[in-house]
Amino acid sequence: MIKINYKTKNLLASLAQTALAVIFGLLMGVIVILISKEDPIHIYQEMFNKSFFSSYYFLQTLTRATPISICAFATAMAWRAGYINIGVEGQMIVGGFSALVVALLVPGPAKLVLALAIIVGLLAGGLYGLIAAVLNIKFNVTIVICTLMMNYIANNVVSYFVNFPLKATSGDGFSIQTEAIGDGLKFMRIFPTATFNIGFFIAVFCMIFLIFISKKTTFGYESKMTGLNKNFSKYGGVNEKRVMLMTMGLSGAIAAMAGICEIFGVKYRYLDGMFTSTSYAWTGLMAALIANLNPLGMMFSSIFLAGLQVGGQAIQRSADIPLQMSTIIQSSITLFVSVKITYKYLKNKRKAKLKGPQVLEGDDK
Repeated sequence: MIKINYKTKNLLASLAQTALAVIFGLLMGVIVILISKEDPIHIYQEMFNKSFFSSYYFLQTLTRATPISICAFATAMAWRAGYINIGVEGQMIVGGFSALVVALLVPGPAKLVLALAIIVGLLAGGLYGLIAAVLNIKFNVTIVICTLMMNYIANNVVSYFVNFPLKATSGDGFSIQTEAIGDGLKFMRIFPTATFNIGFFIAVFCMIFLIFISKKTTFGYESKMTGLNKNFSKYGGVNEKRVMLMTMGLSGAIAAMAGICEIFGVKYRYLDGMFTSTSYAWTGLMAALIANLNPLGMMFSSIFLAGLQVGGQAIQRSADIPLQMSTIIQSSITLFVSVKITYKYLKNKRKAKLKGPQVLEGDDK
């Protein structure tokens, strides 16, 4: 009973801190609205009506939340093991584009080609995530910097292919994009008049997969222990290199699925810079931090952030409000959540320093 109460107390405290961060973020939005000489209550009412309380816009919100949530899961897969993967955007680009190339160039029955495209995309994203892990093991390259730089490599290499070898010859000639995939390769839409498709249910599956990995597998336990305390996990016999390779590979594969869902479910082609301009990976990172890497929490926070973006775009067309308002709110929420994380880190570091070296093996329990 004590254990249940302790977990419940921690959960409630985490929810309260997150709610407080959301409130402060919304208050920052109030300042922007007041500067724009608009009524905050009216603007927020319109924003939430056009993101959550209108069936059309709510489906738009869920569609936008699909790649964001999957990127959040990819981030959490690596971060919970202590590997700060900032390269989710690059892995999403490589995975999504690789799947598209298969869909465009490989002949055969649509279902078979679609399955092959998804498999190739997942492998490409996973292998791209593995590069940083291998460089870290062989040359002690920092994963944070390596994965961040690999975002630019992925975007520029793919941009070359979209601009030249695979650029669409049909159309007006001004759009930098590939040809569209065939109708048989497109993800099924749930409603014919909306972009909402089975990609959202793939995101839900990714959430369940992450929960299963975390709670029911030896690898999940080992990755969690590695994230909590690398020295303690080594002492317990965990093979850190194997955990790193598996973690970064899975993180890259999940990120690739975000790109696949966006291309095969919404865009049906690759547009130059489509993932950098939308910032799905960075919004997913925000969602992961807001939810404290909790899978279910990440799903809800992704939907919330997607709603802010959809609502922000909707009110920007009807009021004198800058489109960046939703970004300011998102960034403010993440900033306040980061304050909590930083405070916790400094508190644990100070506690370890006061109690001595023995804390390093048990302080993270």
